[in-house]
Amino acid sequence: MYDPLISNLEKNIHDFRLWQEKTVKDNQFLCKSIPFSESSEWYFDNGKLIHQTNGFFALVGIAAEARHSELNGREQIIILQRQIALNSFLIRKGPSGIEFLFQGRVEPGNIYGMQLAPTVQSTETNYKRLHGGKPTPLLGYFLKEHLSGVIYDELQSEEATRYVGKYNRNLIVQIDFDMEVEDHENFRWLDLDHIRSFVIADNILNTDARSVISCMNWDLLVDEHLPFDRHPVGSFGFALQESYSTTVDNSKCTAYDLLSWLTKLRVQCGLQTRIKHLDEVRNWIIEKDRIRELEYQRGFEARQYLVQASGREVPTWDQPLIFSHGIGRLTLVCQEKDNILHFLVQASHEIGFLEGVQISSSISIPPGEHIHSNDKVGRFLIEIIDSRKDVKIIQQCRQSEEGGRFYQDENIYEIVLLDPSINVPEHDFYRWTSLSQLRELVKIPGILSIELRDVMTLLLAYI
Repeated sequence: MYDPLISNLEKNIHDFRLWQEKTVKDNQFLCKSIPFSESSEWYFDNGKLIHQTNGFFALVGIAAEARHSELNGREQIIILQRQIALNSFLIRKGPSGIEFLFQGRVEPGNIYGMQLAPTVQSTETNYKRLHGGKPTPLLGYFLKEHLSGVIYDELQSEEATRYVGKYNRNLIVQIDFDMEVEDHENFRWLDLDHIRSFVIADNILNTDARSVISCMNWDLLVDEHLPFDRHPVGSFGFALQESYSTTVDNSKCTAYDLLSWLTKLRVQCGLQTRIKHLDEVRNWIIEKDRIRELEYQRGFEARQYLVQASGREVPTWDQPLIFSHGIGRLTLVCQEKDNILHFLVQASHEIGFLEGVQISSSISIPPGEHIHSNDKVGRFLIEIIDSRKDVKIIQQCRQSEEGGRFYQDENIYEIVLLDPSINVPEHDFYRWTSLSQLRELVKIPGILSIELRDVMTLLLAYI
């Protein structure tokens, strides 16, 4: 892999692992699968698996009609969570530059138990304390009537193979360095060197933290410098700097071109969905301890889990989590075109998108699923990359999905550079674009999928 010039990579990761291990031990963390009948909080009602408060979220069935063959007629179980969750960071400029206030968050489905989350990561049900537990720390910085210091505030989508119509409010608020912030256990200020380290490390920076940082203006991360300007001519980092700053004239595809392409595909898709009772979903069955497929298609199931984490708002609870039968793959392929580094993105048609289609990474395979048989470009890329012929794996790590809804569902994240001699087949669902154009589109809600936003954070190792 290519050296991204991180000052203290091994030390940063080692220090975090010690903190992670201590936090999990101090929380007396436990997560185990239980039968639905042993749940004290969840029950089946009117074809849904719901919480006794009728809050948080529900597991339901969904059926799709569309003009897109992969979606038309699809039925599956899915998470219905109508409330918009809050994923928010406090940031400040310290002696070493920009600093983020991270939460060392223990979640039932996290690999290693604890991962770094935004300062506040909470659904409305949680921060309004429907659970009857402790208040959400530092919430007041983000729910004031007139917020000041707002750096970023926008809605962004969640995984649409597992959620239906789910959006989060991604928010960043900057405060003065000398402003006193109340001290809470398991919160730490971390600088850019830590972020450079953690974006390419396994299961440290959780998916919500990645999403928020991916969406913000990256110019703010480097203060007086330009993004990616630390690298010598001819290096991958230098190629990123040129792609980040390229003008419309020397990009293969402008932001307007991509929006026009995406809009056309959304109209052509014509996705319509309806909620179904769980016991009426074709190819799915409810058993005593899981809701599973009869025939392997989507590659996941739902199970009930008993959770213990003494540092959370409620120390003990139970809830359903999605359990997938395999590791997913999120690959962002890049290649030099017309002397500028370009990235290959695809139009991903997913049952849970309100819009039917969003722009995703070159390869985007959810945990438990396989590449679609009619995706010729995706199959071509997998074959080329796995052969290791005429490709360079720039960065690769593993990251589990958000641990509050998924049980150790893991993806391989990777950035792959193709040799200019490789000719990727053209297809209506794929486009080449510069990093500059992607950075324009990430500002708009519902355009870039969370999978693309999250895998893009690997590039921050070079910023």
